[in-house]
Amino acid sequence: MKFRVKCPNCGNIADINGGDKCKCGYEFNTVKGGLIRIYRMGSPLGIANGFGIYIDGEGMGMIGNKQTVNIPVSLGEHKVHVVCGMNRRCNDPILNLTADKPLGCVKVHMKPGFFTNSFVVEEAEPESMPFE
Repeated sequence: MKFRVKCPNCGNIADINGGDKCKCGYEFNTVKGGLIRIYRMGSPLGIANGFGIYIDGEGMGMIGNKQTVNIPVSLGEHKVHVVCGMNRRCNDPILNLTADKPLGCVKVHMKPGFFTNSFVVEEAEPESMPFE
């Protein structure tokens, strides 16, 4: 399984396998107690732009069409936000990760609107998520 991590030393965001090091030499720790799994469903109208991922306001890179991203996080509450270009409308779910439920899953897709598009970010059950 690949993990999306942000280096606390240099700020680099990378998709890694467990045990990888950052380009600055920092050794990543992918064991933080919890995991947020995000799946970007196929976009209507062939929107190819990557969607920006934010966990608790901190940028975690982009997610491509029909891609799954696994982000290690601590246990507790985490707000998930997604953006694309100038579009900022998004319902921001709060995932509460506990020792009994350490995996939080969300599915993301764009909902076309008359003047602007909005993002739909909805919690999902782990069994309904593609595994990557």
